[in-house]
Amino acid sequence: MTGNPDAPAASAALPAGQGEALFLRALGKRVRLLRRLRELSQEELAQAAGMSRSFVSLIEKGTHGVDVVRLWRLAAVLDVSLLELVDVQA
Repeated sequence: MTGNPDAPAASAALPAGQGEALFLRALGKRVRLLRRLRELSQEELAQAAGMSRSFVSLIEKGTHGVDVVRLWRLAAVLDVSLLELVDVQA
């Protein structure tokens, strides 16, 4: 048996942790872009989403993971769906 033909080839896999780091950086850029489009400061976004400004800064830098509840809060404040927020390929 050859395995799942739809599975990505082993050579296409990223080293451990690298895919996560790339996603977090792309997510951070997306949060920053959406925040700026809505003319919000980090402080305003943080306050409306119930988190600290420093945490929003870490998210935007892509240096810190974020749980789904906080992502949902950010999406609500930024007036996008959760799916739109995390769709970093768009």
